[in-house]
Amino acid sequence: MYQDIPTGENGQTNDAYGLSEDEFKEYMVKQIKRKNNEVTYDDTPTITYIMFVNESPVGFICLRTKIDDNWKKWSGNFYYQVRVSDRRKGYATKMLSLGLKELQKLGFSEVYGQSSKGNIASAKVIENNGGIFINEVNGTRYYKIILNNIY
Repeated sequence: MYQDIPTGENGQTNDAYGLSEDEFKEYMVKQIKRKNNEVTYDDTPTITYIMFVNESPVGFICLRTKIDDNWKKWSGNFYYQVRVSDRRKGYATKMLSLGLKELQKLGFSEVYGQSSKGNIASAKVIENNGGIFINEVNGTRYYKIILNNIY
């Protein structure tokens, strides 16, 4: 799945793209350990979930469980990607919906997200999950989702 998600697309990165099998295993171990991170300029405590449909991975969502103002501006509480072959099937919308429920279980009442101005699909995913458009700065659209209003 990670090899079917281009890196650098719509302003997103995919650090697993092009990794060998051994490198990918190391990458996944690091991803699992990220839940215990402290908030720094480079990273945050993050939990990664992979969505499977019919026993096949179709995408992933990462939930940042603690962010500061820098992360609120840069990326927010979540990011997600779907493999090219499984786009336009509603998987990103469902992943975000499930992710928001997890964030609510963790005590969040509101979360923040963003999409690149040209990434209409991502904007729709956020808006379909209750995203309230806040503003746009330098081609980045910022959203807030109030969890108590939708869950």
